Amino acid sequence: MSRSDLCSMAHIIDPKNIISVTLSDEIQTPGQIRLFLIHFQIDQFIRLRSLNLVKVNFKDFNQFQKHIIKCQLTTLSITLCDYYQKDPTALISSLISHNNLRKFEYIGNYNILHKIRWPTQCRLIHVIIGHYNFNVLCSTIVHLPYLQTLVVKDIFSVTPVVTVDRYDGFPQLSHLTSLSLNMSCNILMADIESVLSFLPTLTHLQLMSEDRLLDTRLFNGSCWENFIQAKLPLLSKFEFCFIRIAITDPDCITVESVIASFRTPLWLEIKRWILKCHYEYDKYYPKYHLYSIPIIRDNFDYPGQRSMIRHSASNTTDNDAALIVNAHRLTVDLSQIMGQAIPDKVSPIIGLFNVRKI
Repeated sequence: MSRSDLCSMAHIIDPKNIISVTLSDEIQTPGQIRLFLIHFQIDQFIRLRSLNLVKVNFKDFNQFQKHIIKCQLTTLSITLCDYYQKDPTALISSLISHNNLRKFEYIGNYNILHKIRWPTQCRLIHVIIGHYNFNVLCSTIVHLPYLQTLVVKDIFSVTPVVTVDRYDGFPQLSHLTSLSLNMSCNILMADIESVLSFLPTLTHLQLMSEDRLLDTRLFNGSCWENFIQAKLPLLSKFEFCFIRIAITDPDCITVESVIASFRTPLWLEIKRWILKCHYEYDKYYPKYHLYSIPIIRDNFDYPGQRSMIRHSASNTTDNDAALIVNAHRLTVDLSQIMGQAIPDKVSPIIGLFNVRKI
């Protein structure tokens, strides 16, 4: 919405009828939040139930906070601006204590998350966090007994194996049904098991890795099968993407050795989870990719000249099946891939869903 449109809206709409507001100070709409505060009295939005503030600065955030604690918000989404310097811990702690709040999204300074004071019997049901330490993740789940859905967009570090049992209330958790973790650090199977072991009610699990992983157990279908059968009996949807450097040694993995471990009845008949493994040639860092189908990624970067898929295999009998991609942004360097022949044993990408930007 342009500045002129916002000014016009101030004379047209009745704030008492508004139930949802989204304001953004991104590059496309600089100064929108401040302009809104100039033209509207926040306390007039008495029916407001959903508020989304994108790239908000401290001064504006503080002004909204004074009103938020008075209204009956059920959904609150906050993305702090890049130059946000003040410590927002007190503000965030105050907001999440709101009795009616059920969905909360926070993207900003990750250093405050371990300092947040979660209220006793916090009633949040859906939580989305931008950046998190894996170990802080555990303590957060402990303090949210009603949590059903948790999304972490960036797990940026992992300290030695988490000992979840030090949290007294952890074994009693039974509400979390959906967990989505995007990891930008090298994580171990033991780390993942230490948390998932206490979440037996999970029906949906999404694990996306942006970093090159070292633990071969993550690429072993038997390890996953044994763990899922023992600890995650209700899991019906498992989405993942793991990357590993192609190391040349006697114990190195291959596309076929990886995919063979995922061709058991659990994967193909009981759960019907389809996945692929491919070898991506790169002059400097050749690597293996193991991923579920369809691929779930915010940004899908199709390999160019310097980085190419040389071999791929599926756990189904149809290795030539199309590669389905569910992404919001598609990156294709046409100057590099024009004229290149598609390597043998590589499935073409013909299914692209939800792409908004190319």
